[in-house]
Amino acid sequence: MRPFSRVALLLTTGVFLAAADAPPAPAPTAPAPDFVARRGDVRLTAADIREALGRADANLRDQVIANPQALSEFVKERMIRQILLTEAHAAKWEQNPEIAAKANDVRDSAVVQLWLASKAQVDPSYPTQAELEAAYEANKARFVVPPQYHVQQIAVLLAPNAAKDAVDLAMKKAKDLRALVAKPGADFADLAKKNSQDPASAGKGGDLGWLREDQILKPVRDVLQNMADNAISDPIRGADSLHVVKLLGKKPQSTLPLDQVKPNLIAALRQARSQQMSTAYLEDMLKKEPVQLNDAGLAAKLAPPK
Repeated sequence: MRPFSRVALLLTTGVFLAAADAPPAPAPTAPAPDFVARRGDVRLTAADIREALGRADANLRDQVIANPQALSEFVKERMIRQILLTEAHAAKWEQNPEIAAKANDVRDSAVVQLWLASKAQVDPSYPTQAELEAAYEANKARFVVPPQYHVQQIAVLLAPNAAKDAVDLAMKKAKDLRALVAKPGADFADLAKKNSQDPASAGKGGDLGWLREDQILKPVRDVLQNMADNAISDPIRGADSLHVVKLLGKKPQSTLPLDQVKPNLIAALRQARSQQMSTAYLEDMLKKEPVQLNDAGLAAKLAPPK
């Protein structure tokens, strides 16, 4: 075999060295998935969700788009619907005569509702500002917000039917915790994180946020009504726990201003107007040509054949 020359050997070595020193080729970038939800072979794309939102009620669509959590729930609900629909198709469920008849009824009902809605299109300018203000004044009592309390708590669990020994033990623990948080310089939030047995609020230092009066347990509410800001209560027995609460602040009963209720009030007024227009359309239709019922012996006619 002919030996390599020295020059050939050097050239060959240089090629390998160059190859060793060169940076590795970048890995191909994986294409971004074109789905927003997936379960096995069932997928929903962004286009699917946009299309579904496009068919939704305008108010619902705006609320969903403006709220990330609501949007996630919307996607999840559509995904569950698609999963069940895929299962039904795989089982040829729609080919069952009874199911097909019910599906046709649902479809016909949807067509009728959409047709009637098309006959009750509310003027985009409704309601005017004057009509809005009049409706606000007429329904002002509906916009009253009860007193609110900003509360921190430390909870000690106690079964509703607990024996006296268990009650005494839980009460001692609650009183000891109350004594700790009442000391000068005590950190209520830190003690709540370490000791509160309410998992929903313990991680937030026992902070329950602002609560309306009607959202608070009556025994706790009765105590809060007579507490000063930053005061700490004695243990209060609830249905399944003892509560040591700190009142961080309170707001008196108030009425929501028009600006805050305006979107919901507009939607309610437009819905009511649409309903009125639908009723008027049906009344006018039947006035022009009433339905004639041949109801003599109707029950007998509808009885199943013998």
